Amino acid sequence: MHTILGIDFSGAALAGRKIWVSRATLQNDILHFEELKRGADLPESGEDRATVFPALVNWIASFEGAFCGMDFPFALSAESVGDNWRLWLQKEVVSCADADAFRAAFSDVRRRCDIQAKTPLSPLNKRLYRQTFHGLRDVIWPLLQRGALALPFDAVSKGALCLLEVCPASLLKRESLYLSYKGQSAAQKANRALIWDEMQKRSSFQAPSAFREAATDDYEGDALDAVLAALCTHRALQTGALQARYSEIEKREGRVYC
Repeated sequence: MHTILGIDFSGAALAGRKIWVSRATLQNDILHFEELKRGADLPESGEDRATVFPALVNWIASFEGAFCGMDFPFALSAESVGDNWRLWLQKEVVSCADADAFRAAFSDVRRRCDIQAKTPLSPLNKRLYRQTFHGLRDVIWPLLQRGALALPFDAVSKGALCLLEVCPASLLKRESLYLSYKGQSAAQKANRALIWDEMQKRSSFQAPSAFREAATDDYEGDALDAVLAALCTHRALQTGALQARYSEIEKREGRVYC
């Protein structure tokens, strides 16, 4: 039995409003969702970054041996990262004063895994760079210090918390469900419900009706994305992607599991 977490992340000033998390238990190849909530509703959390990020780290770290899918880039291009991802993270990211300094230090280049997975944005895109920076500095790095492993830079180890980069948009593209679902219109709400129902058929998951309602009602699509992040992680387990042989480029740039 595995615990699978899905994190829809945000680097906004009031990130606690935008972050959503999901938790599911994998039993007999069926995901049973047991939690779906905003980041601000985690224990000892709040709406601002200084409060929600430590709360998110503590919540993720509490699930020993879990597989956690997070929807932000785990790296930049190989030219930026160099030969050692963990050293780059420590020396070049953690030491950055803020997201703007991080963005200014590197070139905005799409990674090979972005092209392969058809992610919507490059890691340093103006709409994404804060998410990339805060995800790396304020979530990935503290979790690594607590014994977590980040794939594919680290190998899977039994009993260790494993972190994966996922992309709900890439999953929906692969499933031919990449519809307009973020917005307040009736059509977009209907698309959120359609995506939920179709993915439930295709991925065999179970969840309380209240979770479907929350994912449908959240017009920004973040609640639904937290569920999709968990489904990406589940698919990586199902397909054996976590045991794959990784290229040297992937060991520097990462892989998007979807």
